[in-house]
Amino acid sequence: AVHTIVMGKKSRKPRNNPTRPQPQSSSFGAGVRARADAFRQDGITQAFQKMACMDNLSFQEQKDTIRAALLDMGTDCDKNDADPTGNGDQSIIQSVAKRDAARELYSIGGDIHIHATEGAFSSFAFMCVAGLSSGVSKMIQEVTNRVEQPWSRNQELKTLLETRETSLRLSSLLLIVSVGKNLNSPDPSASPPGVAKLLLKYGANPDAKDVLGKTICHYGAGAMATNMTLEVVDMCIHASKTSHLFGKDIELHGLKTKTMNGKRGVVGGFDADTGRRSLFLEEEGKEVWIKPQNMRLIAPNSAPDIMMLTDVQDRLGSVSLHEVTMQNRVDVAKFLLKKHQTSIYTEDLDKVSPFQLSSGMGRMAFDVSQIIMDAAKKGGEANTKVKKTNER
Repeated sequence: AVHTIVMGKKSRKPRNNPTRPQPQSSSFGAGVRARADAFRQDGITQAFQKMACMDNLSFQEQKDTIRAALLDMGTDCDKNDADPTGNGDQSIIQSVAKRDAARELYSIGGDIHIHATEGAFSSFAFMCVAGLSSGVSKMIQEVTNRVEQPWSRNQELKTLLETRETSLRLSSLLLIVSVGKNLNSPDPSASPPGVAKLLLKYGANPDAKDVLGKTICHYGAGAMATNMTLEVVDMCIHASKTSHLFGKDIELHGLKTKTMNGKRGVVGGFDADTGRRSLFLEEEGKEVWIKPQNMRLIAPNSAPDIMMLTDVQDRLGSVSLHEVTMQNRVDVAKFLLKKHQTSIYTEDLDKVSPFQLSSGMGRMAFDVSQIIMDAAKKGGEANTKVKKTNER
């Protein structure tokens, strides 16, 4: 079936909002804007130049143009093709010009818009972005009814939940906060956050990255955030804190029900309402929901270093707080800093941090800058510790 979507805004480029304070001049801010303008006028390759006029290209031409641009940025597209349900190539983008090209690709939304208007999304992706929980649940249950537990190790379910769509390689969760926020749905029961809860419950990856290394925080807690996307990001941040347990063998401990302690099982999805994760007890052949603090990895060395999702950098070294600072999204800054203690010192590959954007000669005269400076003054380990660069 072909599902077309009625979209609102096409581009991620923020429009002037009379209720939002506009940028004041600064040498740093002027330099950033000048570089972006220069790129749009003088693309460094033919592929990059074509990105400036994507509206004039057909569906296939847009796909070909983006692939060529990604290759010019140094992206291993063959590795991406071989990893349809994973993050693919996450190598850093080496040069300033190529990083500017990546920013341009992100700002225009790649070929998301034409995928939506021409019905190029899969049926499952359409249900997700439309917020149709009943349809999503039905498609998931069609898989879980015919496959055995533990579902966290089942490739068919992973394929349904994680197959990347569009040239930006968006997972189902990323689609909700990128496409779903612009959807004009005629269904009053539509609930993108409800779908996100369902996806997480069955094991969707809250840490998924797109082709530029951007996470759900970049898409849903950046300059274009909405109340809906912040709600979805919030549940993904909580899920991410224990996502290293997913699919792993654990042993229960510290439970009040003593007979449960010592039992072993395989960890599954995340319940956003309770903060618990599913556990399939193989000996009993049943699923239970347990608080993560009562789970102990049987092979502890298999657990990676845990990083706050809001501090995970993309292939440009950026976090969403960079964009939030430059666009003066006070509400999002409060979400990132006051609710989730995002680092203000994370530097992108151009050696610029949100703190630098808010201080000294480069200060942008924004309300967000003051929030960041207040966070710096308050100190505290969460905001002052420089997070190590995300392993790519």
